Amino acid sequence: MSFFIDKHGRRKSPIALAACGAALLDLAVYFCTAALLAGPLYRTVSFGGETVTSMLHTIIITVISTLLCCLLFLLKDKRVAPYGFAGLAVILLMFCAAAWMLPQETRGSMLRLFLTVGLPPVLLGNAVSWPIYRRLRKAHPEYFVRKTISEELKEAVEQEQKKKPAAKPVSDPVQTPEPDISPTEALFGPESSGTAPGAFHNAQDEAMLFYEDDDDES
Repeated sequence: MSFFIDKHGRRKSPIALAACGAALLDLAVYFCTAALLAGPLYRTVSFGGETVTSMLHTIIITVISTLLCCLLFLLKDKRVAPYGFAGLAVILLMFCAAAWMLPQETRGSMLRLFLTVGLPPVLLGNAVSWPIYRRLRKAHPEYFVRKTISEELKEAVEQEQKKKPAAKPVSDPVQTPEPDISPTEALFGPESSGTAPGAFHNAQDEAMLFYEDDDDES
């Protein structure tokens, strides 16, 4: 259980896995945005020389991609968005390290390419996401309080009880009064009363009934 629960009884947050997934998602968003906007920007936006125009295109693509990636702040865990941009910086360092291991004649061009394409998203993303994260943490500190397992279970039970409709009170069944039974009826049955059909009106009728039973058997 120590892999999932810490010593304070709180569920461990897989923030490292979430940050890695967010970094890969940010990388995919930047590549897709660049692929979709590179052609239209090349045909419509032109300013000064080729270098300035290329930098302007990169800035436009970076701003749009950063805004899309900031939608991760809509998640319950607000740390995913800034940690994703931090993971994007780690990915850029990995690409630069791989380019540094290339032969000398191609090393410089690959480093310039990676820094030109990857550095603006890393700088702008971290510059935008971390202030937003700090502001949200100050404005809504309750979102960043980690609860114990017992507190989470208690909240889940309370939410389930709120969803269930209120149970109607069960009324007691109507109890019908039992009829009064005389001692004679209790001993000889309802025929001994004078109101039932075939009832015995006196002791002589009862004796005649016994004698008739004996004659039938003989």
